Amino acid sequence: MTRFSILIPNYNHAAFLKERIESILSQTFTDYEIILLDDASSDDSIKIIEAYRNHPKISHVVVNHENGGSPFMQWRKGIELASADW
Repeated sequence: MTRFSILIPNYNHAAFLKERIESILSQTFTDYEIILLDDASSDDSIKIIEAYRNHPKISHVVVNHENGGSPFMQWRKGIELASADW
């Protein structure tokens, strides 16, 4: 089986973020890493992300202090950090 990197870019989606992360963590397939990326959210997203920082499946947490203005920059960061297929 191939190992995968799962990228989760986020900007102000706190209402759905925990459910999004938990849905991945609850899968029966377990050969993956999760890369969490936040683009300077102003809601509770960072608080939620920080709660997962030490989870063994979370390989990277990247929180921007200023909004990058483009989701493509977040995807690029995630791809650069990925250690497996994405």
